[in-house]
Amino acid sequence: NVLNDPVQVFCVSLLLKNEEDMKNQIINIIKRNINGRITRKVFFIASLIEFGEDIQSYLGTLEFREDLNVEDIISYLWFSERYRDITRANLTKLWKSFDRIYPSIEVEEISSRNLAILYEAITKEITEPDPNMLFDIYPLHPQIKEIAKEYFKNKKYTAAVFEATKKLNELIQNRTGIKNKNESDLVQATMKKIGNPEKLIVKFNDFLNEDSGKSEQKGLALITEGIFCAFRNPKGHKPEDHPLVNIDPYEALAQLIIIDYIWKRIEKAKINVTGDKRA
Repeated sequence: NVLNDPVQVFCVSLLLKNEEDMKNQIINIIKRNINGRITRKVFFIASLIEFGEDIQSYLGTLEFREDLNVEDIISYLWFSERYRDITRANLTKLWKSFDRIYPSIEVEEISSRNLAILYEAITKEITEPDPNMLFDIYPLHPQIKEIAKEYFKNKKYTAAVFEATKKLNELIQNRTGIKNKNESDLVQATMKKIGNPEKLIVKFNDFLNEDSGKSEQKGLALITEGIFCAFRNPKGHKPEDHPLVNIDPYEALAQLIIIDYIWKRIEKAKINVTGDKRA
């Protein structure tokens, strides 16, 4: 029976979305047959999604295990990528599982169907990278990742960046010992006096007697100040849904990467404890 074949049913679901009578019959058949291995369940549940059905009660039946065979892992990966907004699966974990088994896969062992859905999953991830996976795999400084992770994973992107900027301010205070200044004033007091390098507290390089060294010092100080002016201050004074601060996950990640770079440069910088801390 064709309707007992989940792949055939999925193909039918793509064609009969607007055929109400036949659609309802097929939906009833699907609901009676969602059982068995992962691949079978995945295509049946995907069919229900295409028919516009609520599938939340069925998602719990998809138990991902590390010992799944190649076909089930590929099917699960395809399903999670195609319907990522519905499944909210941990794509990082799924792709790592595929990466683990990939070296042992013989191409001739993969069916044309599995090659097709694997291609679709890869294309989806390349054209629309999953923000959570990008966050997981990018080597952000552990303290930035720790402070931003919960906010980022819960789609509170403004808060993720805001908390990271506060943590950066704390880093500069702790490294320089200046606790009575914040943000732009703190940058001004510690990094921007390139006209008098002896008074610099944070020194980004050892060539401050050369134009190139001064230029880098000035640039990094301006980027640090820009983080507080552009990333931190608007987010601290506007509600999260305001157009000025309502950012998408990719913009949030870009801002976190900039913060990460400056964080690491400050950690590597020489701290002049004899600098002018009164400034």
